[in-house]
Amino acid sequence: MIKEFRNFINRGNVVELGVAFVMGASFKTLVDVFTKKVVEPLIGLIINLPNLGALGRFGSVDPVSGLRSGSIGAFLGEMINYLIIAFVMFLAIKAYNHFEDMVVEEDEVSASESKEIILLKEIRDGIKTLNSK
Repeated sequence: MIKEFRNFINRGNVVELGVAFVMGASFKTLVDVFTKKVVEPLIGLIINLPNLGALGRFGSVDPVSGLRSGSIGAFLGEMINYLIIAFVMFLAIKAYNHFEDMVVEEDEVSASESKEIILLKEIRDGIKTLNSK
């Protein structure tokens, strides 16, 4: 059973998927900190608020914090977070596709060269058989 499980793990891209998941979670944390500690305070300076969470508060007042429960600014902060992640993923996929295309082109070139070599060898062999007669 352990051998079957090992074969299952090695057969597919399960290990690569696991690594991608962990890296994605780490990247999300990095983007969260960037958004909360850099982007939102900069926007807050422009609109004269401490952060985006203070923008557009609505709803009932929370007895513990004394703040309203809803915030349009918090939603905008998460949208900025999402757009940063989506843009970086777009760039990563674009780079991956570019390198994949380069590999495919190299394979096509080497395949066409080998076809040419095969054809030249056939011509050479044909000339040898004509000369030997």
